[in-house]
Amino acid sequence: MKKYYKIYYLLFAILGLGFISCEDDADLTYLQEVNFTATPQVSANSLMLEQEAANEPAINISWSEVSFPIEEAPVNYSLQFATPADTLGETAWGNATSMTAGDDVLSKEISVTDLNEMVKDLGLVADEEGTIVYRVRAYVDHPVFSKAGVFQVTPYDQVSSSASIYVPGAYQGWDPATASSLKETATTGVFEGIIGFTDPAALEFKFTIEPNWNENYGGDDNGNLVFDGNNLSVPSVGSYKITVNFNEMTWMAEPYSWGIIGPATPSGWDSDTDMIYNNEEELWEYTGELMSGALKFRLNDEWTINYGSRNSTDFIAYLDDPGAHDISSAGVYRVTFQIDEEDNSMAYYTIEGQ
Repeated sequence: MKKYYKIYYLLFAILGLGFISCEDDADLTYLQEVNFTATPQVSANSLMLEQEAANEPAINISWSEVSFPIEEAPVNYSLQFATPADTLGETAWGNATSMTAGDDVLSKEISVTDLNEMVKDLGLVADEEGTIVYRVRAYVDHPVFSKAGVFQVTPYDQVSSSASIYVPGAYQGWDPATASSLKETATTGVFEGIIGFTDPAALEFKFTIEPNWNENYGGDDNGNLVFDGNNLSVPSVGSYKITVNFNEMTWMAEPYSWGIIGPATPSGWDSDTDMIYNNEEELWEYTGELMSGALKFRLNDEWTINYGSRNSTDFIAYLDDPGAHDISSAGVYRVTFQIDEEDNSMAYYTIEGQ
């Protein structure tokens, strides 16, 4: 029996040392003080938000790096926003809105649309200036919060319009009844939309107020819009964002093309594979060969604006997200992509085998 007791004592001693070691590991980051060195900075202390600038940046928030005593561990940063009343008392920050920044990211840019929606959700009233309190959360194995800062912001009520104009042209047989349309923006008299041109011999078009030729507009010799004017055109094949301003009788066409990129695409990470805009379904699409591997979406062959997915099952992509969709096997696929009309921080896509 003494042999068994000795064995039991030895096992308990080993287990006890193991528990002590685990407890020491869990407490490692608490042995050193971890904190922010300064209050996060904002690019503007007072903001008047306008729907006309909905897709433009509204504010940039930046902060100093926080060092945790764990080597090579990424620090995850996020921002919290609240009204002053919700940062006091026992429930302080309990009703705050959070926004992910990312691992080892030291700044976050927020668009006019996203900021307007967020502050209104927090209780601010359109056309009235309100105060927003913000702070940054850093996390490895426990959270650390920065000092709070404040900025003033005046939100707006979003105004939607159902008005449209039509764009008959050579690309679709010069038929106003079946032509693509441009929707009115938040500014009355200004219309905007995307048109895809695939035939280099069919780049001319005009604008009509109704799906008929009764009131149509083209160009003059000075680049202005005039009633029953000359045919307009884009310089080459591609997708364009077309803007018509009847207040100033002007128009413009800017290259605007979404593409797919990554090891799953024909050009890998070297360049985009362009998608084609489907005017009828109002989405971007690509049909062709894909290999196994990652796939992301980006605008105009640049990384300035790009979307990545957080998994390969939800079919939702997020603005500036480092993730990607994984194609499991090579084949012919149809890929579609469409940005959410109310929240441009996310987009919906499909990937279907053909």
